[in-house]
Amino acid sequence: MNERLSEFARSLPNDYRTRFDADQIAVHFQTLEDRARSGSPVAVRRFPWSQPGITGLCVVAEDRPGLLSNISRALSEFGCDVDSALAFTRPSAEGRPAEALDLFFVRYQDGPFDEAREEELAELLRKILSGNYESRLPPPSQAGSSASDTTVRFLEDESGSLTVLEVETNDRSGLLWALTRALHRESVQIVSSKIKTSGGRVQDRFVICETNGSPIRPERRLVIQVAVLTALSPHA
Repeated sequence: MNERLSEFARSLPNDYRTRFDADQIAVHFQTLEDRARSGSPVAVRRFPWSQPGITGLCVVAEDRPGLLSNISRALSEFGCDVDSALAFTRPSAEGRPAEALDLFFVRYQDGPFDEAREEELAELLRKILSGNYESRLPPPSQAGSSASDTTVRFLEDESGSLTVLEVETNDRSGLLWALTRALHRESVQIVSSKIKTSGGRVQDRFVICETNGSPIRPERRLVIQVAVLTALSPHA
């Protein structure tokens, strides 16, 4: 790796560096460079992934409240089902906002996800992030789920300064959008996340804090749990 690429990799957690090889990291870095060079609010690139039927997508954008929810919304509108995902926040240059590096592993419903689709998704994201886009889809509804299907719990982060929210539920289209939309509505900042699907069940793990960076207060946790359960209920 060249020095700038190595510096990029070091700016992310050890978990990132152990999950991805040099070729994949190089594409993620190039996505970051694309955004910086173009001045665009968001950049999208495919990256190598060997699992049949799954496309790896790297999305880089300025970190902001509701970003993961907006990306999830765009993927739903675009016909992508999220099989798993990882979201990271990395520091940017001094005086500039932090940068989000979000990695999605998706099943695309309308054939190969080629370069043209890549640019179409990036354009859709730009429109959504601008706030001047009228959705083709209704707000996410999770019909077919019930409270007994879903577990929502809080865990303490090792540092004690952040809170971990774990959600386990049945997999269905639009799930990540519904979850992240509920968290955004509760003014929760998602610092990082891991989404994994196995056997029709989804395990989502969000590292979260208040929008000012402070830990989630105990009295807020019940409110957030109810909001998530409501978002995943059949009548949400």
